Amino acid sequence: MAMKQLLSRLYLLLAACVLFAGCGNNEYQLSEKDLAAFMDAPPEMKIEWEKGLKANKANDYLAASTSFRALLSQQVTPQQLVAVQTALGGLNERMNDAAAKGDTSAQKALETLKAGAPRR
Repeated sequence: MAMKQLLSRLYLLLAACVLFAGCGNNEYQLSEKDLAAFMDAPPEMKIEWEKGLKANKANDYLAASTSFRALLSQQVTPQQLVAVQTALGGLNERMNDAAAKGDTSAQKALETLKAGAPRR
């Protein structure tokens, strides 16, 4: 009986780990809904979003981060907020990975962003 309980608990633990780990590394993958979040936004917000996406795609880490963070300082809808946070999360993850692998542009972007971060 004790062995069955142990196996049951191990099975539940394994199932929980798989559930929380997810099925891949797409935590920060922008969905179609995210990509369309700024379609009806004011022109300046839409331009900033597109500028951030373009810089992100080109691995221009600092420009992408600057554009996305600029959007966070504006009045955004809940869906726009999710889109920007997702984009920033993916950007930060890629930038940190690239910096750890020796990418000098990622390292410089991190240094610049850290230097400009507010002190607590």
